[in-house]
Amino acid sequence: MVSGYFPGNPLRSLPCILIFIAVALIASLFLALTKLNSHANPSMRMPPRSSVYAADPDDTWNRIFYCLFTRVVKTRMSSDFDERAPVTRIQVSQSPVMGFPQGLPVSTRLFERVEIGDRAIEPLYPSFITSTGVSQVLSEPLYSELKRALTDALEEKPPRPLLHRALMQSDVWAAYDLLFRNSRFDGAEGKQLRECRDQLLPLLARFIKKLALTSDEIDRLPDNYTSAARTHHLPRLFDQRSGWMEVQWFPERLHDHGADYRRATRVFIRPTSSPQDKQEFLNSLREERYKTSKLDAVALVTQNLLIDSNGKVVPTGLTYEVQFRRFIKSRPGALVRTELAQYELSRKLLLTKPASGGLVSLNDKVPIYLPEAGNDYGFASLQRNHSEVGPPILVRLRSRCTSCHGRDVGTVFTFSMHFQPPPPPVTQLNPSSNEHGRYVARRKMESEDFKVLYQQEGIR
Repeated sequence: MVSGYFPGNPLRSLPCILIFIAVALIASLFLALTKLNSHANPSMRMPPRSSVYAADPDDTWNRIFYCLFTRVVKTRMSSDFDERAPVTRIQVSQSPVMGFPQGLPVSTRLFERVEIGDRAIEPLYPSFITSTGVSQVLSEPLYSELKRALTDALEEKPPRPLLHRALMQSDVWAAYDLLFRNSRFDGAEGKQLRECRDQLLPLLARFIKKLALTSDEIDRLPDNYTSAARTHHLPRLFDQRSGWMEVQWFPERLHDHGADYRRATRVFIRPTSSPQDKQEFLNSLREERYKTSKLDAVALVTQNLLIDSNGKVVPTGLTYEVQFRRFIKSRPGALVRTELAQYELSRKLLLTKPASGGLVSLNDKVPIYLPEAGNDYGFASLQRNHSEVGPPILVRLRSRCTSCHGRDVGTVFTFSMHFQPPPPPVTQLNPSSNEHGRYVARRKMESEDFKVLYQQEGIR
């Protein structure tokens, strides 16, 4: 049995893994929408800047981070929270809210939440099947503020420390990708938004290049999971003698796609007992209906990729997020409950206290936004209700997990794939070689957005 990495209350969370059928339904609805419900937009009332990359809130990099990540979000609250009353029961897209077949009780009024953004999220949210988050940064006052901050950052002479540059490149690269894929803006302001987008993309491209590290510098970046493991008593996932196995059935993963292949999500399992024939055991998971009967725990480790000084996408040991599920079973082997644990990167914590590993433990009561669909890994996602687009919905972490993985959070989607027979074998990977990270890096370099970025001024 796995022990030592579920501090405090054992209930933790995992973001949902995808449900394919939701994509076509929501995409078709999105194309039919002509405008957003006014409640769906995060408020443009902006909070003060935070000291994420430097002690001075007015530091150039803090200004950039603020424009990309910090928002005031208007949200409904689910029945997980006492302050929700009065409530209403809503359904989304002419069907129940994902994971809640009877509908989801939520507050009738909206609550405001200040989101600093220093956690494992993408910038410019909400971004799942919407341009709302992107449109905000292309509008005043954020547009002029971000453009000025990027210009100031490009004019800086002394280079910043390696770890700062690696984290900032990941942030601005994400912003570049989001702006790149949002090129159509309708309405009276559409032309102006497109012009602002075209102004920001080259600045972001030049900054990405300026932040790039050499391959030797990337190799010197810290292994923050190992540091966090000491802080939080996490298992030795990357040690093949620990009983954990890194596995792959199919190389394509929706977590990777959801991050535009800028991060790689690696899958680890721990068998209930040590198998004599590992390959036979792994292949048996393809057909086993109750996979938890053979597994003690599963883990997802998401790590950042970077663009090096030669313009090549490379994997790194910078861990962005870690998710664990431990399956507690009865003596006959039936699943009794699932214990959840999640750890998210805080840039500020990693930069100010590197020995901590920079990963923050989240308990089961931490509020988090409900995804709109099973393949939605975004933040503060809008919820579509029939012909309208509504605000995000705040739930507890466990509720977010159950919306995809079922009431007992026991579904293991890695081995729940549809395929043409005969099924390919499940592969055990060597954790030290980061094979999946290298695969995702190749996929990114083949993508249209990266090819265009590569051709931008200063990237070649």
